[in-house]
Amino acid sequence: MRPLSTFAALFLATAQASAEPEVAGLQSPHERGTILSLVDELDHWLDLHTDLPRAATPLARVELVPPGAELLLEGRTTTLDHTVRGVYDEQSATIYLVRQWYGDTTRDRSVLLHEMVHHRQAEAQHWYCPQAMEWDAYLLQEDYLNAHGETGGFNWAWVLLASSCAARDHHPD
Repeated sequence: MRPLSTFAALFLATAQASAEPEVAGLQSPHERGTILSLVDELDHWLDLHTDLPRAATPLARVELVPPGAELLLEGRTTTLDHTVRGVYDEQSATIYLVRQWYGDTTRDRSVLLHEMVHHRQAEAQHWYCPQAMEWDAYLLQEDYLNAHGETGGFNWAWVLLASSCAARDHHPD
């Protein structure tokens, strides 16, 4: 009986450890703990403030990248310029956070929360297009900022357009 309970305990510990996302692009060992702690804290906040269930697929990776980094997302190269603070890649269940992200401000934490919303949305609902998820993610980000005495100052007209499933980049000849 004893070997089975030891095996079960080892299996349980391994399963729990594997549910923790990999963290990459760190500038200090302290950042790993900060990010993992924030992921737990923000998951709890989302549990309390949304109807979005936690994703069945665990978040695989959180990576800090420099401005100007190029990522292959949905078959296209995306350059993370100075206007992009975070990106979620559904295919790899990875959140990319663009430096100057350090997690020490409410604004930084709200960017991670926004991308975590996308992770939950990807499994929770049907979306006519990926950008349709933006409206709800921005609303929750604004709610989080408001709960911490701040505002996003988002351009809601831009968010509405960014959330649209309308054809993009179609120009007449």
